[in-house]
Amino acid sequence: MSKKPEEVLQEVIDTINPLRGVLDVGVLTDEVRKNVLKIEMDKAGELIPVINMGVNECLNRDYTVAIIKNASFRPPPTATVQLVDNKGNLLGEEIVSNNQKKKYKEDEKAKFINPDFVLLKDQKDIEEDLKTENLEKNPTKQAFLLPPVQFIEVEELEDTCDVVSSSPDPLADLYLKEVFNFEDDPKLASILVGFNIKD
Repeated sequence: MSKKPEEVLQEVIDTINPLRGVLDVGVLTDEVRKNVLKIEMDKAGELIPVINMGVNECLNRDYTVAIIKNASFRPPPTATVQLVDNKGNLLGEEIVSNNQKKKYKEDEKAKFINPDFVLLKDQKDIEEDLKTENLEKNPTKQAFLLPPVQFIEVEELEDTCDVVSSSPDPLADLYLKEVFNFEDDPKLASILVGFNIKD
């Protein structure tokens, strides 16, 4: 006999709660989902647009939970921020693992702009494109993309499918902390996990 949706939801919460660094896990109501989406959509006019595909994917699932976490929470399995051009080419990405760092250190085209972000210079000298004057002439040439990221602990549950996770925009993060009665503490952050339930 298959589990009821509320049983699966409880199983997801019970799986996430004991993870290191998790302070709270809560289910997003329809109203909270709408508000997060509205905050994410209000980012027009930025010099380099930010496209939060991950949050959109999370909110498109049947169920979305928010995690409030501190710095001891595990790092993400893949990059949560990428720089792409309007053709979808990867121009740079966040460094989240030692393997990734090693790979890029051995790649002569890769250029670290800080220890946690690398530019991949093989697509027509990005450094020139990133100079403000070029961006002002063609502001949609690049965008920061926040892709959906795996959330393995929930993927491994028998009754869940289509699992994705993402970090919300700073204003949405602030809003979620308020919803779950947390102070605006820079040491805390929120993550959304969206999933469907297998039929």
